[in-house]
Amino acid sequence: MGGKVKKRIAILIACAVLAAGMMAVAASLDMPSETIMRWFGASYESLSTMILYVIFCGALGFPVQILVKALPRALLMLHRISMRRAKVLLVVLDTAALFLTMLLVDWLMSTVLVGYVILLLVALVMAVLSMDDLEGWESR
Repeated sequence: MGGKVKKRIAILIACAVLAAGMMAVAASLDMPSETIMRWFGASYESLSTMILYVIFCGALGFPVQILVKALPRALLMLHRISMRRAKVLLVVLDTAALFLTMLLVDWLMSTVLVGYVILLLVALVMAVLSMDDLEGWESR
């Protein structure tokens, strides 16, 4: 019986140390990220509200992204547009969809306030990074 109790106490201590470490990492990331966000005109009450903002943007943006990426792929597969135009179309549609999704979540969450400039920059960077999704669709 003594062995089981010692094992449970050891597990409890390990979990407490792990939780304290995770809180320390979150707190150390919160200060610099809050400073950078304020430079761009964004503000949030706590790190957890910003994490919720990102989760909600991802959840709402997922079905929209499927539709946005389907149009350039379909036009590319039907040989209606070139690869270059498909990438441009994807960047434009993806930027607009992500911008509007993040704007909607920003409007719905009163604890997070993000400026239009940072929303547009993030949407544009994410769209440019997703251009590689079209590779290989021209030959299908």
